[in-house]
Amino acid sequence: VLPSEKELGRPLRYALTTQDDIMSRQVGAWEIGAAISQGFEIVYEKFFSVDTTDFAPIITAVMAKNPDVISLCEAWPEYQTLMWEQLYLQGFKGVVVQNYADWETNLTKIPPEFPAARAAIDSFPLMDDPWWGENSWQASFTRIWNDRYGPGAPGDVHRRMTGIDWDHVVWLIPWCIGAQIAGQDTPGEWPSNDAILAALRKVSSFPTILGPGHMSGQEMFGIQNMIEQPVPMNMFDLKANDKRIIAHLNFEPWFEAIKPIALKAVKERGQHWTQRK
Repeated sequence: VLPSEKELGRPLRYALTTQDDIMSRQVGAWEIGAAISQGFEIVYEKFFSVDTTDFAPIITAVMAKNPDVISLCEAWPEYQTLMWEQLYLQGFKGVVVQNYADWETNLTKIPPEFPAARAAIDSFPLMDDPWWGENSWQASFTRIWNDRYGPGAPGDVHRRMTGIDWDHVVWLIPWCIGAQIAGQDTPGEWPSNDAILAALRKVSSFPTILGPGHMSGQEMFGIQNMIEQPVPMNMFDLKANDKRIIAHLNFEPWFEAIKPIALKAVKERGQHWTQRK
């Protein structure tokens, strides 16, 4: 997707811009740390006001730094569509990455050939992606969702399923498993959420809709409340006119390899859990 540093005769340049909120500050710090660990030179790192409606000057400022990669990071769906429009209008030629891409909406502003040429990488997969297989939980969830909310269904929402629709299922299945485990200690009573979390922390693995998971997060967030499961990576596929999974990666081995550099970047930005006020 990108030329090598040797081919360019310089480090690859990375730019990040997204809305200014608590989550974006944290996610952005970790993302910058990861980019630095991969040898990128950070040429732009700014957060715009949540009141922003005109993204032309923002994209102009980002592109003025001549980045090879532009990250929209945690950009909310209502922002990202307008940002993609400006990237197209201003002729960006590099790679675009973001946490979550909503292509049904984004493609109302740009032709599909543009994200296909920009790689358009994100980590929120589609549940109807052929990658999962016809007999998978994902395919089953898609059929149930379409029967309930799809075209002509009783609750027709007049759009395709998005990553936001399935996101909570990642948590619901483990929560039910934790409730069953915790409930064994208090028969006849409903276990508390604290008891459910404690039960999940004790088991080595449990199923999620994205693959086997376990509790993690202590080093990153100071609490063992993060479900670590395989992370799908997507790119825009012109034939599908949508994103498609290209890899399913385990987070922890990768994080272990980059941890010293990533932690340094996060702490420099005051976003580590030990720096909370």
